[in-house]
Amino acid sequence: MKQGRIASIPNVTSLLAAFFAIAVATGIVASALVIPGVAMFGASVKTGVGAYDSLPADFQSVVPNQQTTVYASDGKTEIATLYDQNRVVVPLSQIAPIMRKAQVAIEDKRFYEHGGVDLRGIAAAVAGKVGGGAVRGASTLTQQYVKVTLETAAERRGDSEAVKAASEVTLGRKLQELKYAAQVEKVKTKDEILQDYLNLVYFGDRTYGIEAAARHYFHTTAAKLTLTQAATLAGLVQNPSTTDPINHPQASLKRRNVVLGVMHGEGIITDAQYQAAVKAPLGTKPYNPTNSCAVSPYPYFCDFIVNWARTQPAFGKTGNEREGRVRTGGYKIVTTLDPDLQKAAQESIARRVGQQDFPPFGSAAVTTEVGTGKVRAMVQSSGYSLKGGDGKTSVNWAVDSTYGGGGGFNVGSTIKAFAIATAMEAGFGPDYTISGIRPAPATWYASDFNGCGPTAPWVVRNVEGDENGRVMTLRDATRNSVNTAFVKLVQQLGACKVREMETRLGIHLGRPQMQEGKMSDQMVPSPAAISLGSANISPMTMSLSYATFGGEGKYCPMNPIESVTDSAGKKLNLNLPGCKQVISKQVADQTSNLLQSVMTDGTGRTVQLAGGRPSIGKTGTDDGNETWFVGATPQYSTAVWVGTPNGDRAGGLEYRFNNARLHGSDGTRYYGKLQGYKVAGPIWQGIMNAASQDLPIVQFGTASSTPVTNGDYTDVPKVAGMSVSEATSALQSAGFQAQVGRRVYSNYIGRGLVSYAYPGDRALKGSTVTLRISAGVRPRAAATQGAAPTRSAGQAQPAQPAQPAQQAKPAATPAKPAATAPAPAASAAKP
Repeated sequence: MKQGRIASIPNVTSLLAAFFAIAVATGIVASALVIPGVAMFGASVKTGVGAYDSLPADFQSVVPNQQTTVYASDGKTEIATLYDQNRVVVPLSQIAPIMRKAQVAIEDKRFYEHGGVDLRGIAAAVAGKVGGGAVRGASTLTQQYVKVTLETAAERRGDSEAVKAASEVTLGRKLQELKYAAQVEKVKTKDEILQDYLNLVYFGDRTYGIEAAARHYFHTTAAKLTLTQAATLAGLVQNPSTTDPINHPQASLKRRNVVLGVMHGEGIITDAQYQAAVKAPLGTKPYNPTNSCAVSPYPYFCDFIVNWARTQPAFGKTGNEREGRVRTGGYKIVTTLDPDLQKAAQESIARRVGQQDFPPFGSAAVTTEVGTGKVRAMVQSSGYSLKGGDGKTSVNWAVDSTYGGGGGFNVGSTIKAFAIATAMEAGFGPDYTISGIRPAPATWYASDFNGCGPTAPWVVRNVEGDENGRVMTLRDATRNSVNTAFVKLVQQLGACKVREMETRLGIHLGRPQMQEGKMSDQMVPSPAAISLGSANISPMTMSLSYATFGGEGKYCPMNPIESVTDSAGKKLNLNLPGCKQVISKQVADQTSNLLQSVMTDGTGRTVQLAGGRPSIGKTGTDDGNETWFVGATPQYSTAVWVGTPNGDRAGGLEYRFNNARLHGSDGTRYYGKLQGYKVAGPIWQGIMNAASQDLPIVQFGTASSTPVTNGDYTDVPKVAGMSVSEATSALQSAGFQAQVGRRVYSNYIGRGLVSYAYPGDRALKGSTVTLRISAGVRPRAAATQGAAPTRSAGQAQPAQPAQPAQQAKPAATPAKPAATAPAPAASAAKP
């Protein structure tokens, strides 16, 4: 502020003259009221008017920071109150008349009479200076409003010097305050000034504004304040840090009675009212809004909402700005959380996994609504604490790291649903026969896949399904969760193609990681992740993705909000993305058909829903101590994870999987082998039964009556003996893709030529065929070290290496004759 001109008024005489000059310049008093003899100050008055005129006149009001309240979906159950300043702005009509009168009485008796500056107060200030004291005096309510506004604006700018200047007891500050007060009175009514003042002023104990003060000290509202309550609060504003009734009850009581005395003297209250009021106790009923997710009844969901808001452009440009607006904007945020389902979900987890089980064990679950993406429940087994310890953590295991999560967990076989969807989209049917399955433990190489392959030999074992056959229907492989069969299926489909399906259905990593030189949350281009779920994904992501199958192929992004209303009652447009058809209804229905068999005849049969309600589901068990159950109905989708959130392997995997001891509310249980259907499954069942209660039973869609059973299979051209370029051209002409695989020894095909193709009989049109290139005859030295010897002419020819069994064909298709191409040597490497 400009104060240089003020400093040029050197003495008390000049000060006095300046005040009179201001009174004259602003028309505060008529000339008849000016003290006789003022003419003797003529020159100083002229100087004072000039100093006053040089002060800034551009006073700007501020919109007070307000608390934001977050509710559950019913709009009534409070999740949290978020704020930087505990304040709730209300109109004057919602402030009790007795409160208004009490504040005016103690702070500015002539508030409704003056024009913003009270001459008597000015005279008192000058008298104080004449007596050798500071420039003090009785500021009007308008002046106090100006002072608080300037302090608030400076605090928001982070201007500590301006904050200090706004409250300095100096002539310069007083003169600026006077000028601003006169300006305010020209643009605001008295009631508007009183309303803004009562909403802005500090009432002590980290409470701002009359509504928040009424709630905090008396657990009531500003509209319902009684005489004694109003007098207590009106007396606070002069010295809020030393007279609040909670921390300084005796000082507050004394100050309250002073206010009552003034009100009595002004005729606002009667003798009887006064006598009764001064004898009354303070009657405080402390109430503190939940300005921390730690004290919210739903702490993890609360924390999730705050982090989610940081990602929403509707709240600002940056994460910090968005969170700041949420904490200061006075919003009413109604979330999608269903408090009844939340309670049931928490109880379902607690029955199986106790807080005392962490570490090492923990569990989390998310339920979303099919067709909307609305998040209806989010729970986990731990207690909430920013400090951790004693079974507590602030990490939300249910969501991505972006939203305060730990980054997800390996999802195991639950990922197989997306290979199924890819197969259905390629024209396979639920009873498609997977052949050429490699017995476990089976080793796979990068050359087995057309992109998205392993960087090193990859050994595949079966964790849940023990079947080791070389031929299996997709239905059997699904309901028994056979890893070896699914890896073969993914290899036939193309791992990258399955990955693309996963991306389409919303699958992404719970925490971005370095991929191809940049940070990305896209699915890892690895068959272990794509086909068997060795990638960290959150329960939220899995729940939303499975909802696509129940939603007839529509993927709905996460939606945790029903509505956001600002302090003026206007709805905020969040511009959230809508649902999108990502697969056809037929593909969704066929995938659901297979996943229903998991529930009726497979690993999920022990956790079917009550009343025969149809559901889809998939277990998941990862060798890194993570187990899952993910499933849906046409109405709700739930993902449940149970595992080791800290990756704690003390004691080894054998201890974790074979001696799991969990302390649920239903009693301690020991698990010989911790698998998806044993703990996660029953939790899922409990949540989904609660979610489905009183809802009509809805069937999944029925797939087309004439699905393609085995896909668009066609003959693979015979390319043995061709050059690589010739074989590639032949395969591409037939509608296949070609890739060069490992070299193999051959007694019949010359070095560098194609020894054989894999698969070599029939394959899915558009799929990849691998060319095995001849390395010539195996050297004799190698043969003497255990390799199969070559056979001389006249001996029986060696059998071909194992090839995938010929795919079943429609009845009208004649059987294909045996291949006539030369067979590779028996010593050829396993395909």
